[in-house]
Amino acid sequence: MSSPRLLYFHPKHGFVAVKQGFSWPAFFFGSLWALARRAYGLFAVLLVLDVVLWFSTGYAEAQRSLVLALLGLVGTVAYAVVRGKFGNRWVGSSLLSRGYVLRAESGT
Repeated sequence: MSSPRLLYFHPKHGFVAVKQGFSWPAFFFGSLWALARRAYGLFAVLLVLDVVLWFSTGYAEAQRSLVLALLGLVGTVAYAVVRGKFGNRWVGSSLLSRGYVLRAESGT
């Protein structure tokens, strides 16, 4: 059983299929996943958030604070879940902003 996909069409670039639902690649790879999908604006936003979380965990370690470390862990996991949940929607929005048109839904 395949996941439903939305098909986007661009006259110059052809069709692009975007899976609906949770995106495991977005969950695990974040900004690198956005870069691979050529969603450059999304890549920039996710990269900034990645760097902020990276620095916050380093700060927690430097302060030797268990509370800050746990907050960083919770924030990192929550951020990954949000990326996974909304990642495919963000890619669809990026395609629309680049001139693609939603054509059809495929799969069930």
